[in-house]
Amino acid sequence: MNTIDKSVIKVIKDAIVTVPGVVSFSNFNADSYEEIATNDINNAIEFTNTDNITRFRIHVIILSGVNIKDVIKEIQIRVKYELEKISKFTMKYMVDVVVDDLA
Repeated sequence: MNTIDKSVIKVIKDAIVTVPGVVSFSNFNADSYEEIATNDINNAIEFTNTDNITRFRIHVIILSGVNIKDVIKEIQIRVKYELEKISKFTMKYMVDVVVDDLA
């Protein structure tokens, strides 16, 4: 099983925690509703590598009442830019955001 480099995880986390409207990360392996919210970003990121593209699927919980589309777009823009910046724009990234709950 592939694992994500710790520096990449840190970049993703730092980019997301500053986005207005994000309450927490979401555990995509949760067995119950009580286990969905998590501070452990490792449980909130799925990824796949194909040829020259790394695709991340990030699970989040956002604040009820915010514009979901705007929050998702902001996460995508920030994460993609920060990942491309650390790879010196030699890698291509796709960022999918899944809103698992509203708080």
